[in-house]
Amino acid sequence: MEVKRIVIVGAGAVGGSIGARLQRSGFPVLLVVRGEHGRVIRRKGLCLKTAEDSVRVHPQALDEIGSVDWQNGDLVLVAAKSQDAEVIFDEILRSAAPALPVVCASNGMQCEHWAAARFDTVLSMLVWMPATHLVPGEVCIHASGCIGVLDVGPHCGIAAADLSLQLCRELRAAGFDSVARDDIRRWKYAKWITNLGNTAQALVSDEWRKVAALAQAEGEAVLTKAGVDRVTTGDLHARTAAVRLARIDGEQRRGGSTWQSRVRGKPLETPWIEGAMADLADRLGVPAPVNRMLTINAEHSREMTAQEFLSAAGVDADNVSPGRLAGDPD
Repeated sequence: MEVKRIVIVGAGAVGGSIGARLQRSGFPVLLVVRGEHGRVIRRKGLCLKTAEDSVRVHPQALDEIGSVDWQNGDLVLVAAKSQDAEVIFDEILRSAAPALPVVCASNGMQCEHWAAARFDTVLSMLVWMPATHLVPGEVCIHASGCIGVLDVGPHCGIAAADLSLQLCRELRAAGFDSVARDDIRRWKYAKWITNLGNTAQALVSDEWRKVAALAQAEGEAVLTKAGVDRVTTGDLHARTAAVRLARIDGEQRRGGSTWQSRVRGKPLETPWIEGAMADLADRLGVPAPVNRMLTINAEHSREMTAQEFLSAAGVDADNVSPGRLAGDPD
């Protein structure tokens, strides 16, 4: 199969940035995007800001998946948060055949399984891109040099490996660093560890990195106990080192994807990131009080200081150092 068009469902920070760059490079894209963000895009186009420039592109944009005129050569890239992904896969399946190739550009490890239960060919994408979406009709990539790492690999389906190569080629032409990887799952497990800091950034009012470092250490212990084959976080940092945070219009990136959801009044992805890790810890008998407390606090979007948070989690904060974190990559 030759990919002739990419349909992006969820054109927020990640999906919108990918769509804008592909459109700018001349590759056909169609965005499915709802709400005021979608209305602005349909009326005025999509503005993409980077440290180097600001461009406005005018991709085709629809507000409903059911309105897509699915064609031979389509590939659908789902860039929605985990809490929305399963419903989106069901909506796609109501209007498209199971043969439609699906790319999961998501955090955590669940979305590929949901997609594979419905579609024959599923690709997995590792996303490392400091993207922001706070203003309708606008997305920003706060990076200089390399604007983002988007590695892709097969999850299931005999055509998935070839499609991964094709997609990476188009992503590189659009300005991303993109490598096709047969072992993409190992890289996404490492990314899951780094994402365990997202909710701490959104809900801890002062030393959030201290809480995030503990959450990530718990995650490392859980995946080690589970015997999960993964690359190290050091390998992931080395792979993504060329993505350097940069200011746009004199302003630095204010927060990652979970922080952005909270600012915009949207549900948090926490149950599928920190919550999923805490659940796995429970099944294995490994303590993960920080990830569990982050999940509980996220349910009510409750903010605390690091000291208050760690005390509530039953953790001694005196000997906790901030640790090395990923720098808000998502």
